[in-house]
Formats: sequence, C-alpha cells, structure tokens
Amino acid sequence: MTAAGEDILAWLETAISRVEEAARHATQAPWHSHDTHLDHGGHTATILAGADNNTELLAWLPTMSHEPWDEARNAWRNADHIVMHDPRSVLRRCAADRKLLELHRPTWETVEWPHDQNGKGEAMTCPSCRNADPTEWHPAPGQAGTLPEGFVPSYVLAPCPTLLGLAEGYGWEGTTDSRRTEGAQTPPTDGDQMT
Repeated sequence: MTAAGEDILAWLETAISRVEEAARHATQAPWHSHDTHLDHGGHTATILAGADNNTELLAWLPTMSHEPWDEARNAWRNADHIVMHDPRSVLRRCAADRKLLELHRPTWETVEWPHDQNGKGEAMTCPSCRNADPTEWHPAPGQAGTLPEGFVPSYVLAPCPTLLGLAEGYGWEGTTDSRRTEGAQTPPTDGDQMT
C-alpha cells in the first residue's frame, strides 16, 4: 500500500479527469429543458442546447402518456435534472474540486511515533485540517511509543475528512479510514479527532 492518502489522490485525479473529459466532449451550448407538444396531441420533455431559435435537440424523454401517471417517471423533472448537469456546470464543479484537492493534498509531517508511516517519525497529514484542541504531551524517556488515552495531536492524518468526502462524491468505495496503513507502527486510537 502507498503512503496514507496517495491512493485516494491518484483515484480522485483520475475520476475528476474522466468527468472533465466527458463534459468537454458534450455539446457546449447552454442546455435547457422544454415542454414539447407532439403533433398527435401529447407532450414530452426535451433537452435543448443553444438559445432563441438556434437550438439543437439533445435528448427526448418519453412521457409514457399511454400509461397511468407515475411521479417516479416524471420526464420533466428528469429533464430539469439533466440540464442542471450541463457541461459548463460540470466543468465548474471539477475546477472547484481540484482546488479542494490542492488545499487538502497530504504532505509529510513530523508526528508522534505511534503514527509513524516511514520509520522517520513522519506521516502524511493534511496541511489544511488541524484539530481544534490538541493535547500537550511531553513523553518521558521510554514513553514515546505509547500515546496517552484521549491524546489528540494537532495534525490530522491523511486522508482527511474533506478528501474522503470529495472522493465519495465521485464514487470512491475504498476504506474510509485508510490512516491505518502498513507503514504505521500502530493504528490511531478512538481518541483521535478529525476536523
């Protein structure tokens, strides 16, 4: 396993890139939904791109008008949802997510020995997240390998809750506590708090 946070970073960067690529290849004109009247007396929801009379039909959502009304298959609500995720909106979201990714990109930091991930007393931590009320601890000789019960360090081990939440939005199904890495001498205790 890689250092804590590196696997989720690579996964997130790939996921964001894949979404950006799909959005860039989609029709770039403004999208909007439309209630289209059909020649034979019905209605259907459509997705159009463009403005005024210069529009292009992107999708037609059948209303199943010959069947009893079913709110779960409301074509107009589905059309509105699709329009809310037009390429421009998706690219704006990806750009914002990349900013969050950079703010919370893990870095190596000196940590308490029980959180060591590389044998040098360092671990991947989030440079933006910090615990609000860290515990002061000055170990006596021989105590450096055991944290006192309830000890809260100032650092937050990677991946932080922000990165985990961001990845979850893209479909991450990996462990939600990858702080427990092969390089760590002991796993964090239940007393660890993350902000």
